[in-house]
Amino acid sequence: MTGQVRQICFDYTKLETVIQGGEAVSSLVQQADSRDARRVLLLISRTLHDNSEIAGQIDAALGGRLADVVTGIPAHTPRPAVLEAIDRARSCAADLLVTVGGGSVIDAAKAVQLALQQGLKTEQQLLDYAQFADGSRGSKAGDFSLFTEPSKLRQVAIPTTLSGAEFSNNAGVTDPDKSLKEGYRGPDLCPQAIIYDPALSFRTPDWLWLSTAIRSLDHAVEGYCSADAHSYLEGHFLHAMRLFASSLPMTFREPDNLCARSLSQQAVWLACCGLGQVRHGASHGIGYLLGAVCGVPHGYTSCVMLPAVLNWNSEVNGDRQQAIAEALGEPELTAGQAVRQLVAMLQLPQTLQDVGVSRDQLPQIAGLASLHPVVQRNPRTIANADDVLEILELAWS
Repeated sequence: MTGQVRQICFDYTKLETVIQGGEAVSSLVQQADSRDARRVLLLISRTLHDNSEIAGQIDAALGGRLADVVTGIPAHTPRPAVLEAIDRARSCAADLLVTVGGGSVIDAAKAVQLALQQGLKTEQQLLDYAQFADGSRGSKAGDFSLFTEPSKLRQVAIPTTLSGAEFSNNAGVTDPDKSLKEGYRGPDLCPQAIIYDPALSFRTPDWLWLSTAIRSLDHAVEGYCSADAHSYLEGHFLHAMRLFASSLPMTFREPDNLCARSLSQQAVWLACCGLGQVRHGASHGIGYLLGAVCGVPHGYTSCVMLPAVLNWNSEVNGDRQQAIAEALGEPELTAGQAVRQLVAMLQLPQTLQDVGVSRDQLPQIAGLASLHPVVQRNPRTIANADDVLEILELAWS
């Protein structure tokens, strides 16, 4: 017997159903019926609530089972908005959470589920479950032994962006006083069902749709570059890259192309199979800080940081990165060049200057990033703030 076999352990989440290409409202009713839901709490982005008929259609279709509607979840999921949503869910005795929107409302619902599942009544009790941006954590953070039984309250997500938050057991919440993200985890915080209706995405601004796709491309690329990647994940990641490389230019040229939008949603499904399974790197970690400190939308953070991080990391994984360039249809380019070319073709921001970051913010971001647990897992070791500054300079112009 020769050779050594690497042990692989893949933990499946408690996601049960993905409906791709179905009509959102009728699919939701089927999911609510199958769960015998009687008191549904709808969390929906304010823009969708105010500028579309979807909330009214859901209300009518549920036939009196809609207990309350929460519309006040801003971008980056600020903690005060989450605490209000928790109170609303408790007050209406919600037995099903339904989200319509992007990652902010989906993550808010995860935090609501955590709070009600664990009987958390105060802000401090919630913070006990948080992991903070400086690497510190609350006394109960990440302790899955505290979750003694499956949650009775689960989420059905109807995503309208391509960020992929619907596949993760992690929830990101922003501390508005410190402008920093805190993370919450639980064994079944991911939605129980996901409904992808590509027609609903026509309500999403083009910049948001395309930039959040780059966010999920980031999941695939940094997942592929992770030391935790293995054959099962690599196949998903590379095919996600191929689908994004074909579907996003098609959507840019033909915004009403339903098939292209559906392919992008399927690419997210593939790209996000590794969430919670692999350690991401500096693009993700710095991106969290750009969002919290500078207010940069998460899709934009990946647009500007992923090419820079790939270029900086190429010293240690340049050969592996070649498969990324090939999957993106640009075998003659480096992976960083291929990603940046795609971002430019989609007319998305390419530099930190483009997204409104000022040069005097770079030292603060570098200092925070050098301590961030996700940044510390980067394939090329980041030893200090100076290393982060090198990456930020690559992303500056």
